[in-house]
Amino acid sequence: MQRGLTDRIVLAGVAVIAATLAIMMLRDYQAAADLLWRDIYHDRNGHYDFGLILSLALRELNPIDFLAQVERSRVWGPFHGLVLSIVQLAGGPDYRLAIVPSLIGWTVTVIFSALIARRFFDDPAQRAFAAIVAATLVMASPAFRLLGSDVMLEGLGAALSAAGLWAWIVAREDLQSTRRWRWLAIVLTLLFFHKGNYWGLLVAALIAVWLLDDGRKLLLLIRGAFSHVTTSRALAALIRDPLLLAFAVVALAVILITLRGPTVIAVFGKPVSVYPPGNLLTVAYALLFVRLAIVWRRHRAVIDPVLGVPGRQILFWHIAPVAISFLLPKRLSTFLWFVGPSNSGAGPSYSLIDGIDLYWGSFSAGFSSAPWVAVLALVLFAVAVLSLRRFPRQTWVVFVFAGISLLSVLIHPQRQGRFLGSWIFAVWIGAGVGAGMLLGLLLPLRMQILRWGAATAVTAVLVVALVRQPPSAKAFDYAIRMVTGPSNLDLVRPALPDIRSARTIGMAATFGSSPLLHWMAQEDCKCRKEFAAFDPGAVTSRGGVRDAALDYFARSRAERIVVVDAQSDKLALNVLGWDYDKLAGILDAAQVQQRYVRIAEYPVPSYGARVSVWALKP
Repeated sequence: MQRGLTDRIVLAGVAVIAATLAIMMLRDYQAAADLLWRDIYHDRNGHYDFGLILSLALRELNPIDFLAQVERSRVWGPFHGLVLSIVQLAGGPDYRLAIVPSLIGWTVTVIFSALIARRFFDDPAQRAFAAIVAATLVMASPAFRLLGSDVMLEGLGAALSAAGLWAWIVAREDLQSTRRWRWLAIVLTLLFFHKGNYWGLLVAALIAVWLLDDGRKLLLLIRGAFSHVTTSRALAALIRDPLLLAFAVVALAVILITLRGPTVIAVFGKPVSVYPPGNLLTVAYALLFVRLAIVWRRHRAVIDPVLGVPGRQILFWHIAPVAISFLLPKRLSTFLWFVGPSNSGAGPSYSLIDGIDLYWGSFSAGFSSAPWVAVLALVLFAVAVLSLRRFPRQTWVVFVFAGISLLSVLIHPQRQGRFLGSWIFAVWIGAGVGAGMLLGLLLPLRMQILRWGAATAVTAVLVVALVRQPPSAKAFDYAIRMVTGPSNLDLVRPALPDIRSARTIGMAATFGSSPLLHWMAQEDCKCRKEFAAFDPGAVTSRGGVRDAALDYFARSRAERIVVVDAQSDKLALNVLGWDYDKLAGILDAAQVQQRYVRIAEYPVPSYGARVSVWALKP
């Protein structure tokens, strides 16, 4: 069979199967959509709320609100929300469509895994077998399937990472292809504006592989640039440069304030906090950015030929958009915090052994259909690694990406099993490559019929045995998906008719704070609403909560406030002291405050709770 025709048939088959499974996952979710929303503090509430806000701003033709919301997306980038907003525009504000962006990401990851795996081989049978094994392992992963049918960032993150690996491989095959290098740059930019740590893992892998090939050229370039700027005349110019001097002064201030800790200065007699120095860091960066922009503009005729086609496309379509985005207030400091070790969460620190144990358990019991599947995948991955010298150098990026990603999740202080979700597909690609390698080693090229027969038989067994296996309880745990208990939507739904006409709403709940009310109220009225929730902060006593809630009622501008009285261990967040005994102080405050009057109260039998709606007095 002709190689091109074989590739088209295999890829078409993979795409059809993946799309069919994605449609089935959407159907399964919509059959019981409420049951996904069981964790009141889950990030999915924030992700959905953001996408819904963007779609409503577009529906209301309010570009200022739209851009303002995009600008505020600092911890999580706006890309997932933008995709979700397009879905919501097409299908209407409906939480039953909330998982569509993740399903798109899941499907694209399957397809690109097959595309990448086949590029390691020239023989049609090996290409087809590697692609199918890789795609099957991705589709068969229970935890990855759960994350791909959730309102989370792993689905699109994996898709963009896989697309980036594929784009690198094909771009390195033709260094003069403007189109290929531009595609790589655009994918990297989208990944950056999706989630910074996913972007960092992929960029680190690309740089590492690039240094393997072009490290000597880079050293020569750095040496030439260093010799140029270290002449006495150049050093004197640098010292006198006002932008660089200002940058040095502001950067020093940032360092000193960071080392000192909380700092307050007086401005026109009023105390102003300068800690953390996020805005000062942006000022320092802006000064350096302007200086570098001037250098590039003055010396572009010299710089452009040195960069070549790859460098120019990466500079214009990736580095420039990212660099410009850091000029926005606090975006650079937030990015550095998010990808750095200080973002360790509230959990305990782990040793390296603890990390290995956690992630092996996640891979073998969550992301694999069974432990033997995990072992088989690693064995095949090892076969591929041992055969690296047989493959084109640009394809090594798959294994470098997997290694850097594993090392990063092991050494980072915050650890969760789901952190495998954005990059574990690279291991399955490697396993597919190892399977293709074994096929070639066991059955010589002259035995082409046997190769096709063996590939077909093994593929059939894999697909039947793995793809439609139901996820285990462990898979739900590692994907952070609750499988028992009532839906959180029950806690808000009774109050929706009473707050539908209010433009500003508030919420005070004995389980703490969540964007749940916000997105449910906006989806219900299909309009933008201001949201002013009571945030109890870190609490120590019922009396303290009562006083804080009284202040909230006294200052609130909300037309309606929803008070949820729900006592449940599943709603407690003990790390912040958010338990019912303390947060019941909200109820005490509601009874004695004078600005709001209760206009309705509803029971919530599934939680044994009560929801009351309070209206601002005229």
